Amino acid sequence: MDEEKIIELQNRIKENPQDYDAVEQYAIALSDIGENQEALKNFMFLKSVQPNNAKVYYNIGIILEKLKMAEDSIVAYEKALSLEPENTDIMFNLSIASIKAEDYERAEELLLKVIQKDREDENAYFHLGESCTRLKKHEDAIKYFSKALELDKTDLIAKFYLAYEYKEIGETDTAIKLYNEIISENKEYSWVYYNLASIYLEKGEEDKAIIYLEKTIKTNDKDIDAIKMIVKLFAKGKKFAPAERILRQALQVLPDQADLYYLLAQIYQQMKSKINYAKYLKMALSKSITFTGDIEKLKEEVEALDKKPEIKKEGS
Repeated sequence: MDEEKIIELQNRIKENPQDYDAVEQYAIALSDIGENQEALKNFMFLKSVQPNNAKVYYNIGIILEKLKMAEDSIVAYEKALSLEPENTDIMFNLSIASIKAEDYERAEELLLKVIQKDREDENAYFHLGESCTRLKKHEDAIKYFSKALELDKTDLIAKFYLAYEYKEIGETDTAIKLYNEIISENKEYSWVYYNLASIYLEKGEEDKAIIYLEKTIKTNDKDIDAIKMIVKLFAKGKKFAPAERILRQALQVLPDQADLYYLLAQIYQQMKSKINYAKYLKMALSKSITFTGDIEKLKEEVEALDKKPEIKKEGS
């Protein structure tokens, strides 16, 4: 809504403060331009004069979500739904808020009602699949993601989740096929490469896993899980040079990640480079706030660096 329209609404409200339609339009316009606190004040005023207006509570819920007040937004949506129990827009927004709050059972319950009323709602099927994924209802998730794809064949995220679900039930060939279909349409989807790497690693095909991990890092050089995985695979195969190269490159974009310094120290230890081993082990400790391993063992390892070996006396 342009500035001229906002001014027009302000003037309408000045002329007649009881023009609640103008107040509502004005509040929505404020929210559209990011003035959510001011928009909320206007909707709270509307709530005081229209306590049984579901639309008011619905809009309050939307604004509270924008303000990152998830629990309060759910309360508002629930109130709106109590006033209009058959309103699928309210059901849908409440389901999304419930997913964010990790109440997947409530989200599933609501979305099932949405698709009962609209069998062609692709978004509802997608989020039903998402809820079932979180609830580990793999067969149901496959059903809903498949329906979402049937309704929108361009939904690569639905296809990604569908591939994941097939992998979860052990149908890895189907998962691989779907992941490769995604790659053919979008070669920059790093998670696809990572998941393919994970599949091949589970199958014991480490060379293929490395290929896909390299592609993961190429498309997302901050994917620390992929970096760790490929370095450990290289170290396992005694391929220390590529492991060192990847870690050094990674530290250029992730300079505060203690785990990477620690891995590099371990590589140098295996390469018998004592100076570099000590250097990067100490750097790992200096970044300990990001260390995900056993910090006490790391400290002990660093302390051991400074201990001089005892000299065995002759005749002892």
